[in-house]
Formats: sequence, structure tokens, C-alpha cells
Amino acid sequence: MASHASANRSMARPIPGATWTGRVTDANTVSKHLARLWADLGAAEVASAKGDLDTLPMGVLTRASTLNLTAVARSHADAERAERAVLRLGDLYPSRATILVADPDLSADEEAGMSVRATLLEQEAGRGRGAIRFEEVVVEVNAQIERQLASIAAPLLVADLPDFLWWVADSTTDSSLFLDLCKVSDRIIVDTAGAREPAAELAALAEVLSSMSSPPRLGDFAWRRLDAWRNLLTGFFDPPVTRDALASVDEVEITYGASDSQGRTGFTSALLLAGWLASRLHWRSPGDLVRARNGDGWQVTMRAGIRGDHREVAMSIKPVEDPVAGCALASVALASHHDGRDSSFRIERIDGAEISTIAKLHGAPTSRRMVYAELPDDAALLADELRQYGRDGVYEAALAIAAVLCPDRL
Repeated sequence: MASHASANRSMARPIPGATWTGRVTDANTVSKHLARLWADLGAAEVASAKGDLDTLPMGVLTRASTLNLTAVARSHADAERAERAVLRLGDLYPSRATILVADPDLSADEEAGMSVRATLLEQEAGRGRGAIRFEEVVVEVNAQIERQLASIAAPLLVADLPDFLWWVADSTTDSSLFLDLCKVSDRIIVDTAGAREPAAELAALAEVLSSMSSPPRLGDFAWRRLDAWRNLLTGFFDPPVTRDALASVDEVEITYGASDSQGRTGFTSALLLAGWLASRLHWRSPGDLVRARNGDGWQVTMRAGIRGDHREVAMSIKPVEDPVAGCALASVALASHHDGRDSSFRIERIDGAEISTIAKLHGAPTSRRMVYAELPDDAALLADELRQYGRDGVYEAALAIAAVLCPDRL
């Protein structure tokens, strides 16, 4: 299983002298200064080569021509998070990354316009390729006037390239800026792990997908963090001998990280995994989760099988104070009790790099193994999402059920 972590990737760095800062009222001013930065850089490098282009390092003039990325943050901390991820994308860099910051802590300056920093960056040459250069534009305004950011975002998109929107902010609900930017974006990336009101967030995203004639292509970091878990769960039931156990699963327990260092939780990942299981196995939910009697998490009784001949599946979702889980899952356990033939399947994160699995199939030896599966960081998750262009029907089905399961009050 491939590693997603990007901590060891080399970081793109600002090209010395290729930065401009100022205050603007329109995107044309930014575009003119970016053009000047490129022109000045090219002239300086040609001059240093004394006019001989053949003496320039191989690939030094390579400029990314891949995609537009617009990231939206509502705090300085989230803006820094977005910038760190962009700088560590590895081999897949946008032609232009625009980070829009609506910061409530930014003073409401009476001077007209928006604060802008435009920078040319370079990812050093790698094996088999030259250096890659791209643009980063950071636009900051006070949160009270965040909708002004829409006026500069669309004109800054490089023509004829796919447009990605990464909503780094904690919520998309009740945001006119989000709706405005959706209209000019080919794919939208969110992270519901940071939602202040998960029920409202999941319901709003599900509504967008179900109500529009041409729904946006949507990605969610909370879903992407489940890749290894879904692969391992599916792997349990690849052998035909395990299919009967799968068809008779009647207990599911999912535990998730209660909080990480940024205040995000694994709750929406847990809900999406529950939605995935239900959608793939045709389980039906009578409603949302209810508090467990002991107060430890939530529970729901799902219905499996055809109507009139159904069986019950007891599902529980619990938070755990486990720093290893972070804003993802801590464990998943499935159990089957059928005609006295008990089977169980469990996956558990052991540390930041490994997941353990254990399968106890009735009448067969217990199977255990350790799987290398690093916790993906923002850069790895973003890089994965930037490689996706189509709609993800499996995610959309899981989201629809997760939105139903999520209780209104946590």
C-alpha cells in the first residue's frame, strides 16, 4: 500500500527577488506584476548566462501548465496551512495557486483594495525532470468583506486549465463566497473533519449534489483519509469463503479520534465509512444516530435484507482520546453471529505509520497482519484530490447516508 505522507518531499521555495506585495482593487494589477516578475526573472537568467541560452541549467525555464488552484481560508492559521500544503505538493504543482484569506483578526483598513503578495516559486529538479516553476498569489481582506474576494478570484484563473477550489475554511454553509466560487470551479475540495456543525455541513453538501442538474465534482479530505481502511475492509472479503460472514454481519463498531491539534475530529470520516458500508451492503437506516445509553458515543440499528425479510445490524460510533487517530479513525470492527458460527474482523491504527488487521473466521485459523499505511498530511491529501477530475459516485452515495445518520445536536 503506497505511502501518502509528504513530510520527506522537497519543498518548493520562493525564487529570490521574484516577489511583489501591494494593495490592489482589481485582478489586472496582479496579472501585470506577475508578468513583470517573469520577465525580470528571464532577463536576469539570460544575462547571467551572458546571452548563451545553451549554458542555462536544463529545465530552468520550465513553467507549470497544469491547473488553477484557489484555496479559501478564514484565519491566518488556515492560510498558513494551505500555503504549507501547496509548497509540498511534490511533482504536481498548479500553474497558479491563489490563496484567499478572509481573516476576522485582520484590521478593517479604511484604505481601498485588498492586500496582495505575488511570488514565483520553484521546485528543484528531480529524477528525470527539470525544475518546476509556478505562481502563488495570497490575497487578504477583513472577514466582514470576504465576498470581495470573488471579484479577484475568477480573473486570476489561468485560461484553458481545470479550476480547483480548496475550501480550507471550517464551513461552507451560509457562505455567499463559496457559492460564487463554485460557479467558476471544475472541482471542489473540502475537509468536513473541521466542520463546526457536521450535520449542517454534510446536509448542505448532500443537498448540493442532489438538487443541481449538473452537480459539482466534490472531494472531501475526510473521505480520502478512509482509502486504506476501505481497501483493508474490502480485502477481508475477497476470498469466497468469507462471503457468508459478510452477508450476515450484524454488529459494527467504529471509533474515531475525538480531536487533533487543529481541533478537527474523525467524526465525519466515521459517518462516511458507515455510509459506505450501508450503501455497498444495501443497509437501510431508520433515522439518525442516537446517544448510546451509557453516553459513550452514538448508535443506530440498520436494516439489512429485503423488506419483510430483513435482519438488524447494530452499529455504534464512538470517539476516543487517541493522538494516533488524529482526525481520522482509530478502529473498525465487524462481527457476524449466524447459526452459531461466529466471525469477526477488526482493523486498528497502531501508530502514525501502521495499521493492524485481525480476522477470525469460524472454523479457520486466526489471521493477523501489519500494514504500512501512513497518516496522510494535507499536502498528500491535496495532491490526491488534484489528480481526480471526475465525480466519485461511491463517495456521493456514502455522503447521502452520512448526512441522514449525523445527529443534529452533538
